[in-house]
Amino acid sequence: MQIRGAQESDKDTVLGFCKDTFSWGDYIVDVWDKWKSKGGLYVLEEDDLVVGVYHVTSLEKEAWIEGMRVHPKHRKKGLGTSMLTHAESVIQNKVIRLIIESENYPSIRLVKSVGYDIEEKWRLYTMVPQRQESSAEIVTSPSQLDHIITSSTYADSWKWLPLDKEETDHLMEQKRIIISTKSEKVLAAGIWNRSNDFPQIFQLGFVSGTKDGILDILRYVQNKAHDLNCERIQVFVQEKISLEEDFLDKKSLFYLMKKKLY
Repeated sequence: MQIRGAQESDKDTVLGFCKDTFSWGDYIVDVWDKWKSKGGLYVLEEDDLVVGVYHVTSLEKEAWIEGMRVHPKHRKKGLGTSMLTHAESVIQNKVIRLIIESENYPSIRLVKSVGYDIEEKWRLYTMVPQRQESSAEIVTSPSQLDHIITSSTYADSWKWLPLDKEETDHLMEQKRIIISTKSEKVLAAGIWNRSNDFPQIFQLGFVSGTKDGILDILRYVQNKAHDLNCERIQVFVQEKISLEEDFLDKKSLFYLMKKKLY
C-alpha cells in the first residue's frame, strides 16, 4: 500500500470508482482539477491500483479533510484509517475538522475510532433565488454582533472554518455578514458566501437569532442570489435552530467532526 500525491493520470480511475458514491453521483468530478492545482490531493495505491482518494486543506491553525473515498471493492480493509493517519502526518499540530452525513454510519464509526468527536450538528436546507422584500443589511460595527453569533464555526464552500474575532473582522471587511434589525436592536445575523468549487451555488453558511430576523435574512439572501444569477441557495443551520418554512427544502443532517493533534 502506498499513499502519494495525485497525478493527472489518476483522474479517470478515481472518477470511475467515485461516480456512484451517492444516489446522484459525486462532486469529485467538479473539484478534481481545482484540488490538484491547489495541492493536498492524495491517492492510495494497493497492488499498483489506485483505490482511494482524499483532499486536505491546511490553514495556519486548522485543517480540513474532504472527499475521502475508497473503491467499493476495497472497503472494510482499513484503507480509510490509513488515509486519515496519512493526513494527520501531513497536517501535524493542528485542529482537524471534517463533515459527515448523519446516516453515513460506517464513516462515523471510522473517524470516532481514531479520536474524532462530534463538535456540532448542522442541517442543510435549499431554497430558490427570487426577488423578495427584505430590510436586512450588511453589518457596520462589531458591537452589532454581540451575543448574536452562536457558533465557533461557519460553513464556506463545504468547509467549516473557525469563527473567531479575526475571522469575523475579515468577514466584515468583505461585507459578508448580514444583520436584521428592528428599532435599532439586532434580531439575527448571517454569513453568506459564493462556493469556490460550485460558483452557481449561493450559500448562507451561518444564521442565528429570532425567527423574524432569520426570515428577513433568508429573503435578503434570495435577493442577492437572484442578482448574481445563481441557480440555487444552500442554507446551513445549526440543528438547535428549527427552520420549518414552506419555501425551504429540508435536506440532510451533518455531523461536524473534530480532532486536536496537540
